[in-house]
Amino acid sequence: MKIRDAINMILWKYRNNLENYVLVIRDRLSGSGYKSIPFTYIKRVDRSYIYIEINDSITIIPLHRALRIEKESGEIVWKRND
Repeated sequence: MKIRDAINMILWKYRNNLENYVLVIRDRLSGSGYKSIPFTYIKRVDRSYIYIEINDSITIIPLHRALRIEKESGEIVWKRND
């Protein structure tokens, strides 16, 4: 399954439980090199980008930076094949 399909599945199928999911992305500016984004901030995804809205500000993240989707419990729902 492609990352776009996995994000859309969660956004639509589990829309009442988005707080249970996080998207982990590669982030050069963080000390760990990773950043977790709650699914409640994800507004949509297209063929190339993920659109995040925080405090009425839109951030656009390229899909290739997405590494995995995790449940709140730590269970990995989707992981990029390296």
